[in-house]
Order: sequence, then structure tokens, then C-alpha cells
Amino acid sequence: MAERTRVEELEKLLREAELRAESERQRAEREQQRAEFADRQRLEEQRRAESAEEQTRHTTLDEYIAACHSLVFSKLAVETDKSLTSKGSITNPRNKLCPTSLQPWPDFLEQQRIASGVLYDAFPTDMRVFESRNFLSGLGGRISQRPIANEKDLEYFLHNSVEDPVRSILHQLEEVEHIQAVYGIGGGIIFENHPSAISDVSEEVVNRESASPPSTPDQKWPSNQLRPDQICVYRSEDGQSPKRSMIYVCEYKAPHKLTAQHLRAGLRPMDVYKEVVNRKTVPTSADPEGRFQYYAERLTAAAISQTYHYMIEGGLVFGLLTTGEAIVFLKIDWDNPQTLYYHLAEPGPEVSAHPRNFHSCTAVGQYLAFTLVALARHGRRQQHGQEARRQVIQGLKTWAEDFESTLRSIPANVRHPPSGSPYQPTTYATFDRSPYPFRHNRRKIDCEGQLSNQPTRRDSPEPSDDESGGKLPDTPSPAERRAGGGGRGQARRSRRIQARQTQDAPSSRRTEHAVQYCTQKCLTGLVRGGFLDNGCPNVTLHGRGLASSFAGLSVRHPVSHSKWLQLLRKQLEVSLDDGVVPLGDGGSRGVLFRITLLAYGYTFVAKGTVRAFIKDLEHEAAVYERLKPAQGVSIPVFLGTVDLRAIDKIYYYDYRVYIVHLMFLSWGGYKLDDARIASGAGKRLADWTLQALRSIHLQGVVHDDIRGANMLFNPETNRIMIIDFERAKFVQPPRRPLAQLVPNKRAWSYEVPDKMTGGNEHSGRYQGKVDVGGDILMARSTFSELNWYEANDAKAVVC
Repeated sequence: MAERTRVEELEKLLREAELRAESERQRAEREQQRAEFADRQRLEEQRRAESAEEQTRHTTLDEYIAACHSLVFSKLAVETDKSLTSKGSITNPRNKLCPTSLQPWPDFLEQQRIASGVLYDAFPTDMRVFESRNFLSGLGGRISQRPIANEKDLEYFLHNSVEDPVRSILHQLEEVEHIQAVYGIGGGIIFENHPSAISDVSEEVVNRESASPPSTPDQKWPSNQLRPDQICVYRSEDGQSPKRSMIYVCEYKAPHKLTAQHLRAGLRPMDVYKEVVNRKTVPTSADPEGRFQYYAERLTAAAISQTYHYMIEGGLVFGLLTTGEAIVFLKIDWDNPQTLYYHLAEPGPEVSAHPRNFHSCTAVGQYLAFTLVALARHGRRQQHGQEARRQVIQGLKTWAEDFESTLRSIPANVRHPPSGSPYQPTTYATFDRSPYPFRHNRRKIDCEGQLSNQPTRRDSPEPSDDESGGKLPDTPSPAERRAGGGGRGQARRSRRIQARQTQDAPSSRRTEHAVQYCTQKCLTGLVRGGFLDNGCPNVTLHGRGLASSFAGLSVRHPVSHSKWLQLLRKQLEVSLDDGVVPLGDGGSRGVLFRITLLAYGYTFVAKGTVRAFIKDLEHEAAVYERLKPAQGVSIPVFLGTVDLRAIDKIYYYDYRVYIVHLMFLSWGGYKLDDARIASGAGKRLADWTLQALRSIHLQGVVHDDIRGANMLFNPETNRIMIIDFERAKFVQPPRRPLAQLVPNKRAWSYEVPDKMTGGNEHSGRYQGKVDVGGDILMARSTFSELNWYEANDAKAVVC
């Protein structure tokens, strides 16, 4: 019995032990589950944090290009509701320059690969400096809500999905010396969709031309039609100054007007004039395939001829036409400008066909490489000159065809290819789209962007100025790149930019600062039949050494003013390139040039304008004639005018800016913002400005537009010169002195009558009552903005 009890107790103890063990096991399992759950939560939180960081942090170059495509560009949507799509306006067709031959661009993909190779070889691939995926995702969402129904919508899409990312990438590349050396990026690029103030598509020019149409039709002149479908791409010299140069033009065509199928069918090697422009037969409805092909070729030719026309006028090598879905990259070989080379790119299908190297296939990647190629070519050779353009234009045939009218002539049932048509995307599937691996096989690039068979050497001498754009410098190792990528200082950048302005400038512009303007005294003597100014920097050129041979003697100018004008007109008739340098500056009525009369070395300024504003410059010339006593002191010396139309010339200044009238003046001086005015000199300059205005008013002229932009500091006279009289008004000089300068301890007080009576001369700018005091008030306002008065003088001046 005792034995049985003892066994039962042992069994009980065993069961209790087993229960305790099971309880412990369950507790351990619960602990393990809690720990695993905590780990999962921690990992999930980490993943969420990493995902959030990935979405919000700045991206690398590869990440940025990929995100621009997947999150933004791929959101392209085309409006399918025909009632919401634009039809486009039909302009009065004018003769567009037309290429004779259309040919594939044979080495486009190779040049694209080289440019991508230089980019990836030199730019630190782990540097996070671009916009976040989160930002791009939001941008893509906004874009998806705006289907493309017209060219304005397409402009919005391309600006956000392609152009701005390319500009942002190039902004970062400004800091990479290796890429600067190869491509000469300068201060970056500008996608400009706002026309110049004197462009024939600017609103004021269009209104002016519409108000006074020419008496006889002139097909040489463009039809003035405000258009949202053209932009220009410029290279900025340094990112600060307004000086820039065009590198290519872009033409937008809405994708419902010019479809990808049209481009696939319409782009082929052809004689454009023979096979399209002058084709007499049209396929019938019995041949739907041929009928679609015919209209596709005609529509495509009309579109690219338009781009070609502006490429020729701009002296450009490169241009592009895009519908958003497709891009046609264009190139002109100026040794054979009748041939236009093309490459059709379709980023969407190409990305799908090249999953391992898709970055180079995206729209951003292809625009970027194309821009680098255009920059490299620009660095080696300036835009083709005016005479080269004129010669080419005279040798080209023209086509009076409007894209919109061509589009509307296509029957609705022929605007899409027949079912089963073979017009599939060309994805270049057999071509290696990976960036060229320069670090593994460094080789030079020749002047046409081709790889040389000669390897680069680390001990090779530095290239000369003429070679710097055409050869590829040694590429730093990845370690060197990373080391150099972090300490990019503004001072180093400024020094490099200053050096680049001299090194990268085309040869015709390197001497821009070496040539000095003639003095006011020199040009006053020329106009008045007086003597040479021995202080003029160009006096030895004027007198062919006479001034130095007869030191101390007065020597007259070698030619009369009328003969001087004849020589200048003859020089311009021979060439608009030699002795003519555009200064990249201007206003609402004209642009500025530096002109040199090569026969005698006279150097001065020309103000050029377009047909719409010739009357404004003629009026300004009349004002200068009235102000002869003030010339050379208060205002520049007026030297005369030349109408380029009379010598059958046009100066193609900028995109659709056709300069046809030149007015010549002495150099007025520096802009007030650029002038190095000594501290404390502002008060004196303000006084002299009022004296200049007094001299103008005494001759019966009211300026009516006194602003800082119309006042220059002249270091020769050490005074202020007033310019731009196209808005000035004539008044009769009063019998008594118009104004007096009354000394005052605090400030000069300019006493003028409130009103002056106008005259009846021919200009038409005469007013019965003119407020001359307005000039003074505007001048004083400018003085205050420039802080030319001390604080205790400001109240006395402005009140």
C-alpha cells in the first residue's frame, strides 16, 4: 500500500513537472513570438523609413533619369475627345526653305553613346543632388490630369518631364571640369519659349504689323503669327550676364496632329522636292496603304521643313521636332546644307526594348546626349555667319506649304494607317545602348564626335584653343572623382568661368574686348569735318600713321562724313560678318552691335531694328539731328543710318529677329549697374545728369523715358550720357531760358515751367502741351534707387 502511494506521488510529481515544463515551453514560445513580432515590426518600420527616405531624399543621376521616365514622362496622355483638341490656325503660307535631300543620320546613336559615356565617366554616380522621387511622383500626377490637346499642353508636358530635368542635370555638370573641357557647357542652357521683344512673333510686332500691313505682298517676310510651338535652346555664357548663343531650335507638334505612325511612314531617304513637293499623282482609295504613305510623307516633310528653315536662318547645325511621344533629331552639314539628316527616337518603346541600358533611351537621356553633342560642336565652331547663311538661302528651293493646311487636306479616313500596317516602332534593338566605357579604353574624340584610334596619354601636352573642344581629356579614376566631387566652391567655379569665357569663345569674339571704341571727340570731329583726336585709341588706323608722324599737329580726318557713310554702306553690302559683332544687348525697339569701318578703323555702336520699328528709329534719328549741340557731351554722336533692305540684306540676329535698319552712334558708356563709380561720386553724377537733361530740353526735346537703362556712365567725359530717344517728343524752345540750375547746399533744384508748347514739324511726335518736368521726376527717382544722394539729401530731392 505504501509502495502504491509512493508511486502515485511520484507520478503526480512527474505530471506536475511535465505541466511546469509545458508551461515553460509555452511561455518561451510566447516570448519568442513576441520577440519575432517585435523584430517584424522593427523591420517593417525600417522598411517604411527606408521607403520614405527613398521617396523624399535627393536622387543620384541614374535614379533621377529613371524616375523622370517612370514617374513623369510615362504619364503622357493624348486627348481623344476631338471636340477638345486644337485644329490650329492656317497662316498665310510663305516660302519656307526646303531641304533637297532627306537622309538618315548614320552615326547618331554612336554620338549619343559617346556623350553618355563621357557623362557617366566624369560625374560622381553616387552624388545625390537631384529632385526626389516624391516630388517627381506628384509632378507626374499633375501631368496625367492634363491630356495633350494642343501645342500649349505639349509645351507644358515637355518643360516639366524633359526640358527642366535636362537643364537641372546640365546645371550640375557646370561644376565638372572634365565635362566643361569636352563640351563647354558655360553657364548652362536656357529653354526659351518667350520671343525677343522685336521678334516677328512678339505681340507688339504682330500688332504693329497688323495695324499697318505692307502695301505690296512680300513673300520674303514671315507671316506674323503668335505661335506656342517653337522654342530656342541657348548656351549661357556664365549664368549671370544676358549674353548667350543659340545651339538648337525645337518644334512642337501635338501628337494627335502628327502621329508616331506618320513619322514612321514619312521619314525615309528621299528627294523632298521631287518626291513630295512636286509630286503630281495621289494614290486612290484602292490603295489605302499607299494613300496613307503619301499623306504621311507630305505631313512629315511640311513639319521638318519648318524646323529646317529656322535652322538655316539661325546658322545652326542642330534642331529637333517632337510630338512628346516621338522625337526627330535633325542635323545640317553646312558643307552640304541641302541635305537634312534625321534620327527618329521613340523613348517609350526604346526603354522597353533595352531594359539593361534604358537610361540612354529615355527622353531625358536622349535630350541630354543631344544637347551635349550640340554644345561640343558649338564650342569648336561658332554659328555660321550671315554671309554663309545668305549664300545657302539663295541656293535653296522654297515651299509655300503650311503644316496646318496640309493636315486639313488629309481626309479623315486616311489619317490613320490601315489595320495590319507594318509601321511599328523602331527600337534599334541590335545596337548597344550602354554608355561608352572610356575608363576601360580611353580614346580621343575627333572634331566630329567620332572616336579616334589613337589612345590618350597622361603625359600628352595640353590641347591648344583650337583643339580643346575636339579631344577628350584624361578621365579621373572613380576615387579621384569622388574626392573632387565634394568640395565644389563658388570661387573655383568663378575662376573657371572667367578662364572659359576667353578660352571657349569663338575666334571672332575673342578680340571683342581688345577692340576699343573711338572717342566722342574723334567722332564729333568726323561728323563736323574737324580734326583727328590724338587721344582716340584708333587714331593710327584713321590717319594711317599721320597722327604719329605729325605729333602735336592737327590732322584732319582722312574722309568726309558723307564718304565715310558710303564706305560703311559698301562694307555692309559686301559682308555683314566682317567688322560686325552683335553685343547681345538691346531693348524694346532694337539690338546693339559693335561696328568697325575696316578701311580706317573707326569703331562705334549700331542700333538695329526690325521692319515694324523702323519709324521709331527714324524718329530717334530726327531727335539726334535736333540735339546736335549736345552730341558728344550729353548724348552720343549720331553718325547716320543704313537701310539694309536697300542693299538686299537681312541680319538674322536671333530666332525670327530680322534686322533691316541700322542707326550708328558713338559708344555711350557703361550701364550704371556695371560702371565702377567712385564712392561719393553719385551726387556729382546726378547733378551732371540734370545738366544733360537741361541741354536736351533747351533744344526743344522731352525724353519721356528717363530710366536707369537709358542713362550710361561715360569714362571719357566722366559724365552721364542719355540714350534711347525713340519715345522722345519735340517741343518749341521757350523764349526765355527753359530751366536754371540753382545751387543749393542740399541738392540741385531744377526749375522748369510746367508746360511747353509743341511745334508743327514733320515727325508727328509733337505735342501741344508737354510736361518737361516729368523727365526730372523720373531722373530723381532713378537717383534715389541708385543711392546717389546721401540720406539727408533724399527728402530734398524726391519731395
